[in-house]
Order: sequence, then C-alpha cells, then structure tokens
Amino acid sequence: MGDVHVHRYSTSVLRYPVRQDNNTLDTSKSQLISLRWQTTGMVKIFSAAIFCVAAGVVSGAPSASPVLSAVSDTARFSWEIPQGGLGTGSSFFALSPAGVAVFTMTASGIFLGFGNYGDRLEYRGNITARNVTFTLSNIQTSDAGTYTCGAGGSAIVIQNCGQKLIVLGKPTTPGRPPVSTTPVYNQPVTLTCSSNSTTVPADHGLTLTYTWQRDNTDISVTSPGSPYTFTVSSRDSHNYRCRARESRGLESEWSQVYNMEPQYGPYQISLTPSTSSYNVTEHQALPSITCSALCRPGCSYRWLHNGTVFSSEAVLQGQADRSKSGSYRCQPSNTHGSSDSVTVSFDVQYPADISIFNGNSHSGSVTVNESYSVTLRCQIDSNPRSVIRLLNGTEELTRADNSLTATYRLESADCRQRGNYSCTATNNIGAPVTRRVELLVQCSPRLDDSKQLKFATTLGGDVTVSVSVLAYPPPTFTWSRVISISQDLTGSSSPASDISITASVHLTNLQQQDFGDYSLTVGNGVGSPVTYTVSVVPVGPPQTPTQFRDLDNATTSSVWLSWLPGFNGGHPQMFPIEYRQFATRTWTVYKSYDDTGEMMVVEVTGLISGGIYIIRLHAKNHYGNSDGYVLVESVTAGDPPDQQKLEASCISTGVLAGATVGTFLLTLLIGGTVLIVLYRKGYRVTNILKGAAQKRHPEPVDMDNRGYSSLDHITVPAQYSNVEEESEKQQYTQLKIYENTKAEAAADTSTYEGVTEAPPVTYESISASPYQNTGAHPPGPHE
Repeated sequence: MGDVHVHRYSTSVLRYPVRQDNNTLDTSKSQLISLRWQTTGMVKIFSAAIFCVAAGVVSGAPSASPVLSAVSDTARFSWEIPQGGLGTGSSFFALSPAGVAVFTMTASGIFLGFGNYGDRLEYRGNITARNVTFTLSNIQTSDAGTYTCGAGGSAIVIQNCGQKLIVLGKPTTPGRPPVSTTPVYNQPVTLTCSSNSTTVPADHGLTLTYTWQRDNTDISVTSPGSPYTFTVSSRDSHNYRCRARESRGLESEWSQVYNMEPQYGPYQISLTPSTSSYNVTEHQALPSITCSALCRPGCSYRWLHNGTVFSSEAVLQGQADRSKSGSYRCQPSNTHGSSDSVTVSFDVQYPADISIFNGNSHSGSVTVNESYSVTLRCQIDSNPRSVIRLLNGTEELTRADNSLTATYRLESADCRQRGNYSCTATNNIGAPVTRRVELLVQCSPRLDDSKQLKFATTLGGDVTVSVSVLAYPPPTFTWSRVISISQDLTGSSSPASDISITASVHLTNLQQQDFGDYSLTVGNGVGSPVTYTVSVVPVGPPQTPTQFRDLDNATTSSVWLSWLPGFNGGHPQMFPIEYRQFATRTWTVYKSYDDTGEMMVVEVTGLISGGIYIIRLHAKNHYGNSDGYVLVESVTAGDPPDQQKLEASCISTGVLAGATVGTFLLTLLIGGTVLIVLYRKGYRVTNILKGAAQKRHPEPVDMDNRGYSSLDHITVPAQYSNVEEESEKQQYTQLKIYENTKAEAAADTSTYEGVTEAPPVTYESISASPYQNTGAHPPGPHE
C-alpha cells in the first residue's frame, strides 16, 4: 500500500462534517479539530484533540461480517469501500455507532485518529485498494455497534461501507429446570433451561445454547437448545442442571439442581415357588404359584396360558387337562404398562413335528452365489422339547438339545457345499422326523484338487484323458490342440459326484505327434471360461517324490515322515523306504508304500532310542525307478541305551592306552641300550632300519564317528575307491552327537536327492544342502 502517515491531535481547529438524516453532512455542526504536525524523516506525526463531539446518529449498512470481542480485548476491523464510493484523490473517514469521528485517512495517506480512539487505534488498510483494516484495543461495551464511513469532502455517507462490533457478555444464570410432566421410566420428558444474553448491541444475532449434566456428569445431547427432551432410562432418582453458552461467546453459571424421581411399570417379577417346569398328570390339580412384582404405583395381576388370559388373580391354581398343557406367564400391570414373568411349563407330552425348515427363508430348494451366506433354520413343535440336528448328508453341522429351534449359518458358501441338508428332531416320543432342503451353489469352474493333468501311454496305444471339474450350473467342455492331429476331440462328460463333473476324451493309436499338450476350455456362465493344459506323455519311470520331511513327533522307537508323490509315469507306483543308523554303512530296507495320490504320512518303527538315522526314499513302477533319492535325517526320542557302556569303554580304553605307552617306552629303552652295545662292537644298523621301514604298509583305519561334532576329512578304506564319486560325496547337514537329550535334533535335518546306490559314504565338508525338495543333484566338491 502507499505511505501511511500516523497522526495524533492536540490543539487547533479542524472542522469535520456531521451526517444528517438525509445522508448529507451539516458543516455548521462540524467538529472543531486543531491540527499541528511536524515532519520526521518520511513520517509526519500529527497531534489532535477533539473540541466538539458531532451531534446526530450515523447510519449505513455494514459491508463485512460482524467483529466479535470480549471486554478489554482487541478487535480487528476489515472491510472494503464499495466501488465508486471514493472520488479520485478523495479522503475518507470512519464514524462510531454514536456518530463520533473515529479516524480519517487523507488522499495523501495521512491517518488521523480522534478522541479516545486515537491511542487505541492501529491502522493497517490500503486506500489505493479501497481496503479499510484497523484494530481497536481495550474494547468496552460502549464501543459496540455499527461503524460506518464516508468520503472526505462529500456530503454523503458511503452506503454498505462499515462493520458491526459485537461486545460479548456472560449470559445470566438459569433457574431450576422446570419439568413438562411427571417423569415415567422409558417415557420422554422435557426439561427447560432459560437464560438471558448480556451481549451488546441487542441486535447482535447470537443465539444461546445449553449444556446439561446428570449427577454432575455431562450429557451428550443431539440438540443443544432448550428445552431438553429425553427418554427416562433409569428407575432411580437423578439430579439434573444446566447452563447457557452464547455462540462464539461466554458461558453462564450452573443452574439450581432438579431431582427427578421417575415412576415405572412392573419389574423384578418373582414366582413362589420358583420351579420353572412341572410334570402334571391330566385332571390333577395345577401347582399353586404366587406372583409378585415391584411397581410404582402398585400393580394388578393376571395369568396367561399360551398367551390367553387364564385367571385374574396373583395366585395360579386350577385343574390340569390336556388343554391346559403348555406355558404359563404371570403379567402384573399398572398405569405405566405391564410385564411378563418367566415361563412356567406344565408338561403334557406329544411327539415332535417339524413346522419350518428352510434355507434363506426358502423351503425345498435354495440357490445362492458362491461366497454368499446361507442360513438354515429349523423350527419344531413338541413337548417335551426335542433334540434337533442339522446335517449335510451324514455330517452333523449343529445340534440343539432340549430346544424348539436350531439355526446354522454358512458364512461363505463354497462350491463343495452343494447338496442335501436335513433337519432331524426327536423327543423319544414316537419316531424321529426329518425334512430336507437342497442347497445349490452357483460357482465358476475349477479343478477337483485330487486330480492330475498328466497322462501316459505307449506309442500306438490308447489313453482316456479325463479331468474332474467342480462347477454349477453344469459346464460345457471343449477339447482342442494347436497342432493338427487325426484324433477325435469331441469328448464327453459325466457326473463324478453331486458336485463334480468329469470331462473325458479317448485317444487311440497314439503316434509321436499325438504326444504333448491339449487344451480343455470349461465354462458355465458364472465368471469367465477357464482353460486347462493337459499333457499326454510316453510311459516311463515315475517322478521323484517331493516335500520329504520329518514331522518332528518322534517316539523312542519311531519317527513320522511325509512326502508328496510325483507323476506315476503312466503305471501304478510305490515308494520304498530305507534307513541306516548314523556312523554305519548298511542300508536297511524298511517297507514299500503304494501310491494314494495324496500327501503320504507314515510311521517308521523298530528304531532305537536316541538314534540318529539317515532315511532315503524313491519311487518306482513297472518301467523303472525315479531319477534319484530324497533323504532326511531323523532322531528318535530318548537316550542311546549303550551310553553308559560307551563311558565305561572309554575308561578301559584309557587304561589300556596307558599300559601300551608304558610298554612302548620300556621297549625303546631296552632297544637303545642294545644298539649302543652293538655300535661299540662295530655293527652298522642303518641298512637294518631301512629294510624294516620298507616292509611297513599303511593299514586302513575304520574310524568310529562317535564323539565328533563334524566329520571333515575322514577317508574311507581303499577297497571302496571304485564307488562313484557322486554317490560317495553327498552333502550332509552337520551331524551332531546328542547325548542325554533330543534338543534341537529335529532342526538338524536335511533332505538329499540324487543318490543312485548305497556305497559307504565319504563325508565331505558337511554343510546344509541347497538342493532340498528339488530334483536337482548337489554339485561335486570341485564344482
């Protein structure tokens, strides 16, 4: 903005026009203001004192939102002078709500503050941008009202130029809240809170809202106004009070307390005696039962039999017959309502009958999309109550004993859950009763998990390629192949179960070009069609099984193993298991298992306690063996039975070794003496010693591995040197000796593949194999 020069007034006279009712200014009633200024640098400082206060009331609509301020605070005013409100080079002035000049701003940018406003003003506007912005400090209630402005030399006050100042005051303290009606539990009641605003000016436009407390705790209300309407939620007495708050303003003090003691209908109904069921023989007297309840005001009583009024007394009595079987309830009532007691049953027995059994409220048959929920509901009529079972085929989903209803919810229906569901009920009176609902689950096609997509046959042979698919509605199947062949790929389909359909195509007299991949496209209108690749390969040996592992639940004489069968090569396969104890060289054939087509789990028994075993597995069929073995290390639970013998053997060995060393030293001493004597007699022993050395040969040492935590650089006897290096130099996880514990035994296992025969093993640098459960052979020691 341009230069603003701030001035204060002292003496001298300045005439300032005063507005008349017709928006003109009367110069005869002008204020007399004296001016005196001095120049300091770029800022001119003026002093002024108002000698005469303008008469009359100034009007003019404000052009900005009201300014809100508390007493003693600083208020900030900001508005724009309307377009055309100022002439070229004109000054403007501001008037208080009382018509007193507040300040003027000359066209040259000199700001003049008047009277008691002078020291409280700070001007921040821009006359060039027609912006009027200033702050007024130490606000008082007398400052409240609308501030307007006018052109300097004009006789017209500028319309829509100004702003209202609202000075906030504290609302008056409300009185005790009056209540609209007698409070009743669970009924609406209205409390009223009343306060007056002290904010000025009176047309400030602010509204009062009210805060409520119950027992000195704030209440969350949906409407903060007064009156306050709510539902009485307690039969106990409570204290209520309120206070007022002006929007964007101050709060009043709390009102006096109102104590509310509500009335209520009957509750805590009791029956004497409290027995809930009776076995009553027809035509005998009904048990005498007295009913009582808490009520304000007091209650009257009646008894209901199966919902119909039976008597109008507090005491139930009478003669029993079949028509009186069922449930009885006591119903006390007063002017505020009625309530029912617990049910008392008089039992006249009859067999169960299913009145309702449905799925999602549909009986007979219900169709849902996959992943949608299904609620099965069965309702029984019987006395006594029945045992109700909801079944999927023969599988029990839920059971409700001594009940008249049973419900079961399938949170997310699966394609495999299609089928017939039934509700069966019995109470041992008559025969059980059953009702059925058929559940149809619409689902897109997907493979039956138990089926493979690889088939094998011989050259010139026949093969039936079949794929089982889960889908509803029943899908269509299309066989195809990119390569042209002479085979008929029309195919057929047939139900494999209630939820599975098998698509088949029969291939005959297969030639070399007929082997390979075929495509099967399946669609049923639910989701997009899916295409599966089915392979036809020549018959041959089976694939090596995978995922061979120890299940870590060994006993002292057995371990549990699992593996996943591979493709059987077109002929039934079996899985031989062999094992050998650590530090031995002989494999023991344990047993062979027929292929089940699923993950296989077996127990290998007959092992010793605390033993460490290497177990290997491969597959074989009519055409040969799989490419290699898979191996795993297992440890049985408990301690080795020969541990104490081993310790005793070590002691005996130490004694024997000591004796041997002593004998050897004594022999050296005697031999040295003999040599000295012979040397003195002129004998030469060099040739004798050389001859003896040439006759010595290194003997193979069969090392016992016990006591070694790693088996590096242990050689095998020379007679095994012709064994294949690939088979001998297997990579093993570090094999540890476990003494008196089985801790961490399961962790030190590894799976090995690629073993083709069973020679004594050379233990190379022992480390974890990177070829677990893969079909790859581990590299040789120099790879």
